Amino acid sequence: MDETPKNENLSVDAFLKKYILPFFFPAKVPNIGIIMFGAFGLSYLIQYGWQHFPEEQLFYEKTSLIGYTMVTLLRLLCLLLVFVLVTEHYKIKEHSTWGRNPGLGGFFISFLVGVPAMLLSTSMHNLFIYLELRLDNPLPRQLYYYVTEEQSLYGLLLTLLIGIALPILVEELFFRGLIVAVLPDRWYFRILIPAILGTLFAVDRLEFIPLLLIGLCCSAVRFFTDSTLCSCLTRVGLFCSHTLLAPIITEVEPGAAQNAMDYNRTVLYASIIAAVLGVVMMLVLLKQLFFLRYLQKNEDLKCDSPEGKALPIPFYDHFHIDFLFGIAFLILCWVTS
Repeated sequence: MDETPKNENLSVDAFLKKYILPFFFPAKVPNIGIIMFGAFGLSYLIQYGWQHFPEEQLFYEKTSLIGYTMVTLLRLLCLLLVFVLVTEHYKIKEHSTWGRNPGLGGFFISFLVGVPAMLLSTSMHNLFIYLELRLDNPLPRQLYYYVTEEQSLYGLLLTLLIGIALPILVEELFFRGLIVAVLPDRWYFRILIPAILGTLFAVDRLEFIPLLLIGLCCSAVRFFTDSTLCSCLTRVGLFCSHTLLAPIITEVEPGAAQNAMDYNRTVLYASIIAAVLGVVMMLVLLKQLFFLRYLQKNEDLKCDSPEGKALPIPFYDHFHIDFLFGIAFLILCWVTS
């Protein structure tokens, strides 16, 4: 008569040990939870210190180029730290994070994707500002920015290094390298999740939509070419096209227009046209990248190559308690920004 309760207790214990208790311990495989916990946890600590440390005790202003350089370096270092710890601890191989060599054609198309990405992001930036002014809404303030009239060679080199080169390399290696490596080989995972997390990591309410569009373009390039270097080239192409086409499609500064009546209508119409052109160009280039991925997959099947194969990580292993901590720190970053 006592065997049934004992069997029920055993089944409950087995259920707890198999499904409940593992949730409270880090997974034995690399997963999105531990990555989010590390990245957003360190980011929140940097953000908290940056917001609460008295500016009077610094030898520079927080909105100066030096201040922006310091906080940017700290945020990039936290991404690098998480990248090194996760890849070394879980023995993630280089071809999983960097991907493969897609050939000269893949690199060239990836660079060209930066042009429509620039058109889309700049036009959305301008249209968002116009819409906010039209609705008489205050523009969201940015947490990390700098104001400077520095025109020296050293100032320009520092801006290129800290504002362009290092963020491209580190952010792409982290979001399009490490995060893509631990996700299942499905387009909706490998394109959407890195783009969303990269945008949220920036903690920039004003540039949320443009950054999300850039992230989606880079993630799409990474997925179709299976190369992190290609997504880096996309951002390089974005910067080059932004510099060359600045006289044609200008990125409106938030303080340039106080209300919708002051907004330059020429910029508004140019932004709408640029958005349409950007969509058309993007579709053409993505079609070529899709064909490139098709050729890569066929070659992998013929040669049985380890390249392009996702890490064998069960989907449920991404959702442990470290995932909840990562979400909590992410919310803290945005609530306190």
